[in-house]
Amino acid sequence: MSTASDRQLHSRATLGVTLMIVGLALYPLSDAFIKHLMETYSVHQVTFLRAATRIFPLFIATFFQGGPRHVLQTVHPKRHIFRLLVNIGSTYAFMFAFSLSSLTVIYTLGYTSPLFMIILSVLLLKESASWDRWAAVGIGMIGVIIAMQPGSNVFEWASVIVLAGAFFAALNKILMRHLAQTEHSLAIAIYPNIAMILVTLPLIIGAWTSMPLAHWTLFAFVGVLTAAAQYAIAQAVRFAKGSTLAPIDYSTYLWVVCLDFFCWNEAPEMRMVVGAVIIVGSNLYILYKTRHEEALKRATA
Repeated sequence: MSTASDRQLHSRATLGVTLMIVGLALYPLSDAFIKHLMETYSVHQVTFLRAATRIFPLFIATFFQGGPRHVLQTVHPKRHIFRLLVNIGSTYAFMFAFSLSSLTVIYTLGYTSPLFMIILSVLLLKESASWDRWAAVGIGMIGVIIAMQPGSNVFEWASVIVLAGAFFAALNKILMRHLAQTEHSLAIAIYPNIAMILVTLPLIIGAWTSMPLAHWTLFAFVGVLTAAAQYAIAQAVRFAKGSTLAPIDYSTYLWVVCLDFFCWNEAPEMRMVVGAVIIVGSNLYILYKTRHEEALKRATA
């Protein structure tokens, strides 16, 4: 039976880190299937089916957590609505990017999300940022320029779309952390899928492409994978601080490089690797500074 603890933040870093590793391992695999399916179906149809198939295992899980009414009740509907709009922007940006570029490119530029979180924290949360943090953000953006490889119109558009998605993803993480103080983890995972179904359904009416049974099965598998990933990450931010979880984001790079190589015979170019190293390095420096400052505050408290 579910208790009030499923709507509170906890300090169980090991569990949070484990859940984040699992969630982030599942996402690249599901994204590889999505990219494969986009070779046949439209972005709208794939986005709709992705949301529709993963909402079923999430909804079934509510019966093991006190029932749908308990899980989905909220004290902050306006916060949910705003977060849903942000999530739709992030999801669509990355889905369009999947149809234009490789997983390695998308994930490399997606690593700019922590840099955007620094900017958003200053602008929205009125947090202060030291000069070296701003310097790290600037260096990270240099890595973005290197990784974008100007010269190809399609490639440039894909890069811009991914950066927009990374911005919305950063805002989404901030909103998720606030919602986790009072909302159930399953609700945080379920509501975005409901919103995505409502948004995409009118777009696929009259433009539906029929699918063989094998592709229906594949979509169902993707739904299970992403549902598990969503719930694991929603739980991870409940059990561990963002500064603890942040470095784990970069474990996905190995997965996407391997998937690109084995599934599409695409190896990352040196400029992409250099850009990724610079972006990740700047993020890890920001993380180091954050942890150092938190340690000093605890020591002087």
